[in-house]
Amino acid sequence: MKTRFLYICVSILFVSSAWLPSPKEEKTAFYQGSYDNFLREAQKLHRPILIDFWASWCGPCKKMDAETYSNEDLAEFLNNNFLVYRVNIDSFEGMEIVEKFEVKVFPTILVGDYRANEIAQLTGFYNPRYLENTLKSLNDKNRFFYPVAKENYVSNR
Repeated sequence: MKTRFLYICVSILFVSSAWLPSPKEEKTAFYQGSYDNFLREAQKLHRPILIDFWASWCGPCKKMDAETYSNEDLAEFLNNNFLVYRVNIDSFEGMEIVEKFEVKVFPTILVGDYRANEIAQLTGFYNPRYLENTLKSLNDKNRFFYPVAKENYVSNR
């Protein structure tokens, strides 16, 4: 009897979990390896870099995750034109990278060429469209990336 009851409970739990909404996925493809491997990959691919400096206690950082990096149009633009990396400023590796680039405000987005030469630091919260336009404007001045076909990253809004 107990086995049957347990079987029914597990079955209900399994079936009901199929109806739960899946957690919101980040659309932006953050590089998952080490920082050194990230830099090697950027050089190998000749892709400019975008480094997101964040912290778990940072409210605007969380807002960037929820509203900016999860935006499909921006994610497509970033994934097509940059190699993107996330630095947790509270980790030992993160503290070293923060010092190297003299990052003072969080969130900060560091934009660099494929050799990790800094082009700009963008501080504070950026909504998706404003971030995309800012990156395009920086590129117009510096030509650090070669945009993919326009129809692949222009927002339809």
